[in-house]
Amino acid sequence: MINRHEQEKKQFRRLFQRQNVDRFDERFHVLEAFLKLEHHVTCRDISRQLKLDGIDLDEGFVSTSMEHLCRFGFASRVAFDPGEEILYEHRHLGVHHDHMVCAKCSAILEFKDETLEKLQQKVAEAYGFYMLQHKMEIYGLCSKCMATRKNRVPLYKAKPGEKLIVKALEAGKKMQMRISSMGLKIGDLVEVVSNGFGGQVVIAVGENRLVIGTGMAQKIWVQPFDRLPALKIDRPKGREESSDAPPMDLSRMKAGQEGTIVRVSGETHLRRRLLEMGINRGTTIYVEKYAPLKDPLELVVKGYHISLRIEEAANILVENVISKKR
Repeated sequence: MINRHEQEKKQFRRLFQRQNVDRFDERFHVLEAFLKLEHHVTCRDISRQLKLDGIDLDEGFVSTSMEHLCRFGFASRVAFDPGEEILYEHRHLGVHHDHMVCAKCSAILEFKDETLEKLQQKVAEAYGFYMLQHKMEIYGLCSKCMATRKNRVPLYKAKPGEKLIVKALEAGKKMQMRISSMGLKIGDLVEVVSNGFGGQVVIAVGENRLVIGTGMAQKIWVQPFDRLPALKIDRPKGREESSDAPPMDLSRMKAGQEGTIVRVSGETHLRRRLLEMGINRGTTIYVEKYAPLKDPLELVVKGYHISLRIEEAANILVENVISKKR
């Protein structure tokens, strides 16, 4: 790392002097302070490091110096959330990485995965697209935040982008009827679109958006939807459905679809009952029909006809889903 930083300093001297950039010595001090900080930093962080080095420079000057560093490829600007303070990171030539950002504590994790790099190139080629550059930002919860998070939480505490299963409605009959009339019920898979704007939570249930007030969102208890990772390429719109589709929740399957079970989750007693019914990993399961009110659904497993509630079916993950009339 020291050799790389020395190389950066040599290139800085050559480029900035050749371009006749003003206040060269002071901007060089900014570079040195920036190189000492091995994480995502703000101009205030750099100013603080300069003071530790015995150098007092105006923060506005530090900001313009960082813009010069970005222009000549010594630094990169990163802004993970609109309106937040701009962060800067080192830009070492020939070295690429992506980011994971914790939606709760704002921790930033850098990572590089050659499999993902090759997959992105493969996707671009499949669409006839010539990729010049790319960046990946994964938003979620870091391991520390997950360790302190309970299995079930009220909806108002969920983060944008989370996919969740509705597990309980701790409300009176009148509010339960209101929630039901909105098209939301126990066992539904929901995605949080936004949270906190005007005290409302916006969720997506299938292709429908629902706006829920904080009071109601406190009564709706949800559980994270545990998806299996699947490094597969989505087909362009218009292509026929095939077994290349990613794993999906059984409660989201349509009548006439068949798939292979890849995971059975849920609380211990529920999981044991599902396994005893023959619903286990590797088994083919067929959705025969739904009841008039969409709950329960009729299934065929190992030649037997069984009935499951939507809430129970939400604990079963299925892959290789295809349409197959029997």
